Amino acid sequence: MGLLAFLRCSLGLHSPPPQPSPVCCSPDGPHRLVAYLTEGSQGWILDFLWRDISASGVWGEKDSPELCVASDRDSLAAVMEGANAFVLVMFQGHLSQLLRDGIPTERVILYLSHVRIGLALPDLNQLHAVLALNAQEQSLLMIQGMDSRLLHRFRAGFDPNLFFSGPPLNQRAIDVLVVGRYVGSHNNNYHCRKRFSFLCDLLAILEDMGIRVALLGPGWDGCEYPLPSAVQQIDCSHPAYGAVYRSSRLVISVAAQEGRPVSFLEGLASGCLMLSVPTGFATEFQFGSNGIWHLPITANAQQWCEQIQSCLKTASQNELMVGGSLSPAREAFLEEASFDHLAQQLRQISSQPALDSRKESLDG
Repeated sequence: MGLLAFLRCSLGLHSPPPQPSPVCCSPDGPHRLVAYLTEGSQGWILDFLWRDISASGVWGEKDSPELCVASDRDSLAAVMEGANAFVLVMFQGHLSQLLRDGIPTERVILYLSHVRIGLALPDLNQLHAVLALNAQEQSLLMIQGMDSRLLHRFRAGFDPNLFFSGPPLNQRAIDVLVVGRYVGSHNNNYHCRKRFSFLCDLLAILEDMGIRVALLGPGWDGCEYPLPSAVQQIDCSHPAYGAVYRSSRLVISVAAQEGRPVSFLEGLASGCLMLSVPTGFATEFQFGSNGIWHLPITANAQQWCEQIQSCLKTASQNELMVGGSLSPAREAFLEEASFDHLAQQLRQISSQPALDSRKESLDG
């Protein structure tokens, strides 16, 4: 018995569980790309993004990797063992645990949609690649020393067949649309962050001003904050969202942190005006250009109302915006965010040799 084991036994402490054997991949094995989707990943970005990306025809082309899904460490190890496999991980906590469980660092692609405070990260430069949701996240990672050659901007994705430019703005029945679900919670911090109370106050003021407002998403029947009865509540399946966007003039997001980034892409593709706090994708556009505006997080409800009125008025005087057409800047932005583009990007990343095979070229 070793000294450490003897001391543990003397103190009545349990021995730590044995570490799993390291997973051994092989560049000569079957080429695979694995999405790590645990039960707790449902409703997260990677969950709905993987479904749409994996449906792209890109994966039917020659030399494309086999697509797999793993829900725990053992199923992941089984599909990676002996294969030329890469695993796509999203949650930072999953990353650290998988590396401790013997998943090869150089076989991991991390989709870092948001940097999570308080969750330590290993050396990201040892991973196969890191995917950043937007330019803001990309810049933060580079400030922290991330090698730009391993860093890729990876939009959240939208389907151009569902979301496309609609009729002229002056023919749309909804003036202001809010997209997102309401989630009841005993965690006051969550509700403060999502600003549900502030949103309900804002909608009440807009209704009093005669502005037609609507909420798109489930759960609002259970909202614990006063919600004007005249506000139109729309709860439909996601494929039907496009028709709602094309009936709306302006999409707003008052949240300090947006929960689902696709609403920005989908509204943008549908020819809607966009007003948001300066987070995520909104920061990649100059204020007031291409029908996109920002408001600081500290702006109050009255400032939001004034900006909404200004946006609607400005758009009514702009021929391009009135027509619901997409500007070249919008089109270029959206081209990078289509599911087929993201699938092609992910296929190229997963076709590169693992880091241990290309370390010399990166160091050189």
